[in-house]
Formats: sequence, structure tokens, C-alpha cells
Amino acid sequence: MKFVIQRVTKGCVRVEGQIVGQIGKGLMILVGLTEGDTEEYIDQVVEKFLNIKLFDDEKGARWKESVKSLGLDLLLVSQFTLYNTLKGNKPDFHFAMEGNKAKELFDKIVKRAKEKYDEKKVQTGKFGEYMFIEMECDGPVTINWEYPTQKLIDNINNNNVKKGKDNKSNENKNKEKKEGKNKNKKDKNQKKEENKENKEQLKEEDKKEENKEEENKENEK
Repeated sequence: MKFVIQRVTKGCVRVEGQIVGQIGKGLMILVGLTEGDTEEYIDQVVEKFLNIKLFDDEKGARWKESVKSLGLDLLLVSQFTLYNTLKGNKPDFHFAMEGNKAKELFDKIVKRAKEKYDEKKVQTGKFGEYMFIEMECDGPVTINWEYPTQKLIDNINNNNVKKGKDNKSNENKNKEKKEGKNKNKKDKNQKKEENKENKEQLKEEDKKEENKEEENKENEK
């Protein structure tokens, strides 16, 4: 997810001449989504929108207050062009999430923001429509933010790899344990067979001795 977070004194979005979203002082946030973004990220990004400290406090100290602490407005606008590459002079947007999936995820971000804050203070544009955006930048203050960061993605991937190795290690241990049990069982069966053979052999030897004794008795007669 990529975001362009702008501090504004006012902002609005028009579609076909009609205002579909409008705010006073607060933040206007452009939202870009890419393949691999999931609902798991939503709470984290909404918390950032509400708590990022881009406003002065009552004494004029900078970077002290947030939308949430001051009760200000949010205007969220879907913006697939944030995921762009340039092929020569022509932009390419194949890294942007497919339209239907992006709409579903974007709508959930807006819904979550309304649930965690004040529904009346969270406005949006109209997904997939040609929009005209008007705003009065305050400062100007513009923050580019991406979530998850590449470092976090690498950590997640490393944890998955480690988890996979642990699972493989456990599988190997279970396999070795099972093979060990099978070997012990096989050894026991083999030993049992050997004991059986030894008993049979002893019986045969005893029988031979008995026969030999009988023969000796007959000869003596």
C-alpha cells in the first residue's frame, strides 16, 4: 500500500460536476493498492491516518497533534497511479491491484476508518470514476508513506522461510521417529523369529539325543 498524505485546510472531490466528498481542515490521503496487499494491513494504516502528528498544538508547537486529537477531517481517495513505472516517457501501472479487488479492499479501509473514528468526518471520492480534486494545501505538508515497508516484508518472508524450515525439521524428526519405531519393531520381530528358530533347533537336538540313547539301549540288549 502506498499513501500520499497531505495536510489541507479544505478539500473536495467532484464527479460529473457533483461533489461526492468534502472536508474542512484535516488530511487528504491518496491511497494506492498493489497485489499482495491484504485486509491484515487495514488496522495499522487507519491508525496511522488518525494519529500521525502533522498539526501544531494550541501553543504553536509543530508536529504535536493529529486528526484524532484535534477532531479534524479525513478525505480518502483511491489512486492506482501511485503504483507506476515509466517505460520511456509512457507510464505503466501493471503493479496496481486489479480493479474489483482494489475496490473491495479500499472500501474496507474507508469503512474501518469510519468505525474507528467519526463516520461524518471521514469522506471519500468515487472509486473508478473520473474525479476532479480541489484542495488547499496547508504548509504545504506532504508525506509519502508505504506499508508494509520492504524491511517488514523481508521480515515476514524470513519468518515464513524459518517457519517452513521448522516445519520441515519437525517433519524430518517425525519421520526419523517413525522410522526408529519401525526399526525397533522390525528388530523385535527378527529377534522373536531368531528365538523361535533357536527353540526349534534345541528341540531337534534333544530329539536326536533321545533317539541316540534309545539306540544305545537297544544295542546293549
